[in-house]
Amino acid sequence: MRRSVGWIVAVLALLVAALAGAFMWASSGWDGVDPVSSMAAEITSSSSAPQPVPGKTLRVMTWNVAFGGGGSGTAMDVHEAAEVQGNLRAQALLIREADADVVFLQEVDKPSDRSGEIDQFQVLIELAGYAHGCYITTWNLNYLPMPVWPPSRQIGRVHSGQAILSRYPIEECIRIPMPQPDENPSWYNRAYLHRSLQQATVRLPGGIALSVVNVHLESFSQSNREAQARILANVVDRLALRGPLVVAGDFNALPTRAAQKSGFTDEDTDFRTDQSIDIVWGASRMREVFLDDSPDNPEVDSFTFPSSAPTRRLDYIFAGGLDRSVRREVIRSDASDHFAVFAEFTNPAAP
Repeated sequence: MRRSVGWIVAVLALLVAALAGAFMWASSGWDGVDPVSSMAAEITSSSSAPQPVPGKTLRVMTWNVAFGGGGSGTAMDVHEAAEVQGNLRAQALLIREADADVVFLQEVDKPSDRSGEIDQFQVLIELAGYAHGCYITTWNLNYLPMPVWPPSRQIGRVHSGQAILSRYPIEECIRIPMPQPDENPSWYNRAYLHRSLQQATVRLPGGIALSVVNVHLESFSQSNREAQARILANVVDRLALRGPLVVAGDFNALPTRAAQKSGFTDEDTDFRTDQSIDIVWGASRMREVFLDDSPDNPEVDSFTFPSSAPTRRLDYIFAGGLDRSVRREVIRSDASDHFAVFAEFTNPAAP
């Protein structure tokens, strides 16, 4: 009997060790630190692209493209390559039609099981017709067994991040790591996103350096989102000393004066005490294109999420060192679960 119990204990110990080893392998695609530097990023440019003539306005756009999963996709869904390619074509067409000088994109997949093994950064930059771009990684796992059942729907290998597309040269692109939620167990954070700020320098004609920051703040933890907002505010304070800047992206937070802050049918997040937008809004020389430049517009005009039936605003464009935006709008599309936000400013590089 004792020998049988010993064998059972040994087998269970081996099973636990095997499961632990499998989890360590699955979650070890990337630990949030880039191989060369924690600030590394991928920059691509077309050497044959002619220098565009600056227009009278500087046009910027931000869009969470939902990894090509379309209007009903979530991060834990798996989509066939043909579906993803169709969504990417629709997104690229919308970006091309908006004719923005700088585009901020979130949830852009590199080849991943959940999104048809497509390099979405390369597809979007090529189809949308941009000469310059940069990409940072925020999530890279060998295998993610979610959802747990059925295994055929598990998202498996995942590699995702943020991208900036530009008509003008990008001279610098760095990844600024941000903290993960303290309330998550360490084993959970191994497989969790490594949210980061993407900071780049866009060289406008006439030698003008435009600082840009691509944002995708924490979605589930208010305390962590506010901590990330404080990091962003410090970055903005530093960049404001250099000259003009644009900060845009998915902030996963509501304006302080939003009429509805809880009780949403699609999620149970309560934003009533969230201060994330105020923290960023208070940074040096910052204006927000709806909150400051068109405060009397109906709130519904700025709703960006969910695209199927928008009830709130999660996506923003802040600017510093630029004149008041001359135009701003939400661009509606069912190619993502977010709508895009577009704004025009007087171009500091205009002749």
